[in-house]
This record gives sequence, C-alpha cells and structure tokens, in this order.
Amino acid sequence: MDFRTRIDNQIFGVRATALIIKDGKIFLTKDAKGRYYTIGGAVEVNEVAADAAVREVKEELGIDSRVNQLVFVVENQFTHEGIDFHNIEFHFIVEPIGEMPKEMIEGKLKQPCEWIALDNLVNLDVVPAFLTQELPNWSGQVKHIMNMKERTT
Repeated sequence: MDFRTRIDNQIFGVRATALIIKDGKIFLTKDAKGRYYTIGGAVEVNEVAADAAVREVKEELGIDSRVNQLVFVVENQFTHEGIDFHNIEFHFIVEPIGEMPKEMIEGKLKQPCEWIALDNLVNLDVVPAFLTQELPNWSGQVKHIMNMKERTT
C-alpha cells in the first residue's frame, strides 16, 4: 500500500524519484503530450524513501540500481485534473546497474526514454518543472524546495 491519503478533493502523498545522471545528461521518460518525467512514484507505507527510488527503477525500467545521494527534498502543491495534490518528494541521484532500456513500462503504459543534456532541460516541458532550473545548477548539497500554492482567504 502506498503512502497516499485522500481527504475530500485533496491527495497527500510521499514520493521518491530516481535522477539517473551520466556525462551531463539525465535519463527521462516522455509521454504522448511531449512532457518529460523522472522515474519514480509513491513511497509505500513502512518503506524508506531511498528504497522506494530503487524499487521504482526496477518496476519501471526493469534494472537494478543503487542510491548515491539525496539531492532535493520538495514540498509540492499542485492541481491536476481538478484534484489538489500536496506531496513531499525525495529526489535521489541513482546509479543504474545494467544496460538502460529504451522505454519505461508501468503496467500497460509504455513510454520512450531519452538521455537529455542538463543544460537543455530549460527548453523542455519537464515534470517537476523546478528541475529545469535547479538540477543544472545543483551545488552538490541537499536542497529544500517549496512549490506551495498561494493561500487565499
């Protein structure tokens, strides 16, 4: 069971992603609308976030991996398809073990994967969007990012 709770129109969850980086490029998957995504997903109840990143790589890419470093901790609020989300996200640099596949498979969904130059991220529709600015300029230290929606009264 993954760590997501729904209250009315709000979903709260904890996610882990694998930032697979090599030679100044990041490995991303591309959906039918041309958006690029990291490999990752929901942390399961009683699962360590780093273990979730490794599990997601295995599930989506079919290869083993190991976590090298935590890069970003993100508090993220957004609305998607009319539902409000509030996620806590852990983004890890992950080293793949084995040959990288040409596509990501998640259930019946298959999407192509590409190596994208970090400096080119700013020219693409990347989810989460903060990666386009933060990842190419990352200092090597864990960074806390807050993408919180403005609260109105």
